[in-house]
Amino acid sequence: MTSLKVIGVGLGRTGTRSLQAALEELGFGPGYDMLRAFHNPHLYHLFQKLHEDEEDTSSLLQLLHGFSSTLSYPGCLFYEQLMEWNPDAKVILTVRDSPDLWVTSAQETIFSGNKKQSWSAWKIKRFMFSYMMASYVYWVMKIMVVVHGVDPNDPKTDLAQMYTDWNNRVIETVPAE
Repeated sequence: MTSLKVIGVGLGRTGTRSLQAALEELGFGPGYDMLRAFHNPHLYHLFQKLHEDEEDTSSLLQLLHGFSSTLSYPGCLFYEQLMEWNPDAKVILTVRDSPDLWVTSAQETIFSGNKKQSWSAWKIKRFMFSYMMASYVYWVMKIMVVVHGVDPNDPKTDLAQMYTDWNNRVIETVPAE
């Protein structure tokens, strides 16, 4: 299926870029993450397919073809499938020192829509976000809503709880070595 040696299951903003650089230096690369996705616009349509048909794994296989590791989004969202396909892969959960530190970082970057603001400012930002960003980011965000059960960019979402729930889910579902 895939030939992943490392499956990073930490959410974005938990040191995944640093880990990816270290893994690539150690020979566990290339690594797939959102930045790699950005540089391959010819594959953007696969993110829509991942969202619309979670039973069709061919899109995920195409995205990860030729990569030895995956970190952060979108791979972490599919870690259970990736573990099944790559039973010998090492699974690494990266975390921040506290949920609050993660929230601060996430709200400044990947989930800036979560910041408290007026309803109209939030709606304008969401409109601009959905029409101006790369299409793959739009679909990854929609996949996140399905996986997390909440919209990380909605100001009503408790990001600290989402982060804690994710880490607990990973700890409960990834077998200890």
